[in-house]
Amino acid sequence: MTTNVKGSVVHSAKKHGALRIGHSSPLWRTRRTIRKVAHATHRARKGASSRPRLHKRLHVYSNVDEFARTFFPRFDATISKKTALDHVKTMIDQLNYQIVEADEQKPWGGMYRLADDQIERFIAEFFPGLTLDEARLGRSDVRLSPKFLLVEPGKRLSWQYHVRRAERWHFLLPGSYSHSYEDNPSDVTAAIAGTIVQLAEGERHRVSTANATHYTLLAEIWQHTNPTSPSDENDIIRLQDDYRRA
Repeated sequence: MTTNVKGSVVHSAKKHGALRIGHSSPLWRTRRTIRKVAHATHRARKGASSRPRLHKRLHVYSNVDEFARTFFPRFDATISKKTALDHVKTMIDQLNYQIVEADEQKPWGGMYRLADDQIERFIAEFFPGLTLDEARLGRSDVRLSPKFLLVEPGKRLSWQYHVRRAERWHFLLPGSYSHSYEDNPSDVTAAIAGTIVQLAEGERHRVSTANATHYTLLAEIWQHTNPTSPSDENDIIRLQDDYRRA
């Protein structure tokens, strides 16, 4: 199925709600940037003699490729995992998000969970067009948690599923993934930058890099489906794992 969303082409897969957004699609503009640009424009129209004040955190990205070029111009195996994680933390800081949980010792890379109260801005910036109700799966009791995942070149997460959460991914850099309701891994699907995938609670899945030479970066929303027992890092049922954790 193909539909147009604000002039961009969205291809939705027939199974499991996977979405792929075209490279030319608008991505996000940070709220503070919109305010600052509007303020500067207003001053210019009034004939202000002084130049607009320059702001350290001023980022406007027209699409996911521009975002990647800005923060990750060279994000391949020639840079260390520590350097790559530092790049991600710099991005998070410059976009004014708050890290509340981090794990930089994952055998496949690292993750950063952000403050839950920043979810509305996170959705607006990294999942444009998604409403808060849609993110909550149409349920008012579903809590949401924003995250970033970094996967090292040539590595992949376990073939796994979760009991207390669904997930929504946005590939900010190219990668690949598998998903199925069966215990055996499914075929790998390539994910260009801009691919969005919605996974249901209990759906088996795995994220991996596109190749052995480049990192993969995802923006992710945890959709806590059990309001009395929110999901956490221990809510993982591993069926297969390259690091003997299954």
